[in-house]
Amino acid sequence: MKATTHDRSNTAPSVLRRVVRVVFLSLLVVGAATVWFRRDPLRNFVFAKGVMLNDAPTEEAMELVVDEAKDPQTAIRALWSSKRIVHREAALRQLSRFIPAGEPVPVQLESLVLAAAMDPDMNAREAALAILREHKHPALPEICVAQLQDNDPEVRQLGLDNLKQVNAEIGVPLVMPLLQDSDPRIIAGSLKLLENWTGQTFGVKLADTVPTENKETGLMECGEAGTVKAKAGAERAKAWWAEHRTEFTPLHRLVPASVFVALEPVPAGDFSLSTLDGRRLRLSDFRGKVVLINFWTTWCTACIGEIPELIQLQKRHHDQLVILGVSLDCVPDDDEDSHAGARPSLKEIRKKVARTVQTRKINYSVLLDEKNRAGARFNGGELPTTVIVDAEGNVRRRFIGARRLSVFEAMIAEASRPLH
Repeated sequence: MKATTHDRSNTAPSVLRRVVRVVFLSLLVVGAATVWFRRDPLRNFVFAKGVMLNDAPTEEAMELVVDEAKDPQTAIRALWSSKRIVHREAALRQLSRFIPAGEPVPVQLESLVLAAAMDPDMNAREAALAILREHKHPALPEICVAQLQDNDPEVRQLGLDNLKQVNAEIGVPLVMPLLQDSDPRIIAGSLKLLENWTGQTFGVKLADTVPTENKETGLMECGEAGTVKAKAGAERAKAWWAEHRTEFTPLHRLVPASVFVALEPVPAGDFSLSTLDGRRLRLSDFRGKVVLINFWTTWCTACIGEIPELIQLQKRHHDQLVILGVSLDCVPDDDEDSHAGARPSLKEIRKKVARTVQTRKINYSVLLDEKNRAGARFNGGELPTTVIVDAEGNVRRRFIGARRLSVFEAMIAEASRPLH
């Protein structure tokens, strides 16, 4: 009896252990099988998460995220909602891939495209307007009106370029206010559209106002003769308008007012870069002031050309504005020799940038982006690229190309006001 009892007491735990081991192995096999059969979804999930957390993933990586998603539209929305410059631009490029030619913009993506057309990033605006134009969205004229009222002449030009397919009844009243524009190119572009719509001739050619490089400043400017011609043509168009104004009706509003006033904040994030003397500066160090980040190189003609404008801007607004000139001289150019020996050392690059700072008498902080971390985050590959960040750390403007002092000042004033 005792022996039997002893056997039972020893075998019970043994049996239990075997049962537990069998159950565990069964669960392990089932789990492994599940992972095996679902390995692609799991891999895609991890990969997509990594792309979303990366400040500057490749275009190929973001395209793969969309292509491998069960619902590409959801993936596109996720890219846009990431609030990262690189991701948002990619979202619009991917979106245009998934809308068949001749088909309208999907209703579930319409609000995204309309918001992008008013985005702080000019590249996003350009992509969104192209989508609206190519798919003949009825809100295109109204969205163009918002561009025509912008502080930046390049944005106004973008609005004009997208009005070409609009009919005369809608288009003529929209461009008439631009005959008072400060930029001769805008006036000439408006006159050309009016001629196409009305069959009238106002005596101005687009070639008359093509900007040429100012040899002293390096900036592109319209000559005095072209400015005079543009203003004379504008006067003739105004006289024509006075006789024909009653033939046109005001634009019917289709876009909710919230699209124009409730802009979604786009956080600039933070970065840390070295100054020429080795100090580290962070973007967040300047929270409470407007910050203008100018990505440039010593070999970029347009970059060098706008430096005097930035110097004057810093002089006039040093109490409310911080300018950070982020040099991308360390970043290899696409056409540059790929051999390491062909590239100058960091020390040589630092000296070259320092010489430019001294020669040009730059009065704002110049930073070296040695590994292209800040440049990649803001798509600073095309130069010059400028990003304006408000006192709360939100991107209020991002654009490519040089701008005049008056344009910079208007943008700084805009960024000094709170978002609606």
